[in-house]
Amino acid sequence: MADHLFETRVVELQKNRYSSPIVIGGFVGAGLAGLVSVSYIIEQLGLTQVASVRCQHIPPVVVFIGKKLRNPFRIYSDKAGKLVVVLCEVPINVEGLYETSSALLDWFERIGAREVVVLDSIPVSGIPESHEAYFVADETRFEEMNKTGMKSANSAMISGVGGSLLSECLNRRTTGISLLTEASSELPDPAAALTLIKTLNQLYGLGIQTKELEENVEQLNEQLNALGEQYRKLQEEASQGKEKGKQLTAYG
Repeated sequence: MADHLFETRVVELQKNRYSSPIVIGGFVGAGLAGLVSVSYIIEQLGLTQVASVRCQHIPPVVVFIGKKLRNPFRIYSDKAGKLVVVLCEVPINVEGLYETSSALLDWFERIGAREVVVLDSIPVSGIPESHEAYFVADETRFEEMNKTGMKSANSAMISGVGGSLLSECLNRRTTGISLLTEASSELPDPAAALTLIKTLNQLYGLGIQTKELEENVEQLNEQLNALGEQYRKLQEEASQGKEKGKQLTAYG
C-alpha cells in the first residue's frame, strides 16, 4: 500500500485513443517561455486534460485556474489523439527527475508517441533585442531539422524535467528534440513564447493562432518602453541635481 502510494506514475483521467502523437513539453525555465507556450497551445487548441503525474518529488501544491483546482503536472490531448501536451508548473526535486522522466517515457511508449519536443529557453540578462529559434537534436533528426532552415544551437545544457526527458529519450532510442530561444532570466518573456509557437507551426503545421500573444508582446514592449523613459528622466533629474549641488558648493 505504501509503495503504491509513493510510486511515480501517470494517472489517466480518461481513456483516449492516440494516433502516433507528437508530444510537446513545457516546464519552468527562464522567461517562462516553455510553460507559457504550452499553456497558450492548450487554450488556443482547446485541448482536454487526459492525465496527471503523481510523484512524491513534486511539491504538495495545487493550482487554481479557471475556477478549477488542478494538479501542477498535467497532460493534455486533442480529440484526434495526434497531439499531446505536457506541462509542470512547479520545479521538481533533482532526485525525482529520473523517476519522473522514466514514468513519462513508459506512458509515451504505450500511446505510440512518434516524437518528443521540449520547449525551453536560453537565459539572458534583461529583455533580448530579438528572439531567434534554435534546435537541439541527435543525429537521427539533425540533418532533417537543418533542411528546415533553422539554426542548431552551438552548445546547450538543458536541465530540469525537459533535460531529463531528452536524456531518457536517448536511452530508449525515442526521437527527442528541443526548440530553444533567448529569454529574459528576470521577467516573463511572452516574445520568447511567441517565437517557439511560430516555430512549432512551421515545423508541424499546428495552425495555432498567435494574434492574442502578439498583442501581449506589443503591450509588454509598450510598458517596458514607458518604464525606460521614466528611468531616463529620473537619471537626468538626478544628474541635474548633482550639477546644481556642485555649483552651490563652488559658490559657498
